[in-house]
Amino acid sequence: MEVEFRIISYCTKEWKEAVKLREAILRKPMGSKFTGKELEEEENMVQVVGFQKRKIVASAVLVPLHPRLKMQRVVVQENLRNHDIGSRMMAFCELYARKEGFRSIFCHARQSAIKFYQKNGYLEEGDHFDEDGVPHVKMVKSLQKTTQTLRKE
Repeated sequence: MEVEFRIISYCTKEWKEAVKLREAILRKPMGSKFTGKELEEEENMVQVVGFQKRKIVASAVLVPLHPRLKMQRVVVQENLRNHDIGSRMMAFCELYARKEGFRSIFCHARQSAIKFYQKNGYLEEGDHFDEDGVPHVKMVKSLQKTTQTLRKE
């Protein structure tokens, strides 16, 4: 399935489309919407989207917290899940993070997404907690390359 990942600018037509997708998946089932304050805060965040043809089918928001990067509001259009789009978006976000010098990337994962993050190399950190009325756990992935040197004896 062909999906192109890009970073888009805040408050553009594409950003508004990504917000609609995130809201439909993350907030509508709980009977809520993103607040104006939440959306205003995104101005200082990195907006990642996945395009299939010209339609946005995936989205994530990256929050720079040097030396860590927080990934939040991660979604893939429901009828396109289980086609590796989410994992490819993770790889895109991780590549961005490495290029920008971040040492690790983390997210607050819903219970239903823990296995997805584990499959992509994320580890649980700490206790489970409630966020927006939904159980979550912090998931972390180190972006440091491990180097091993072999010594000749």
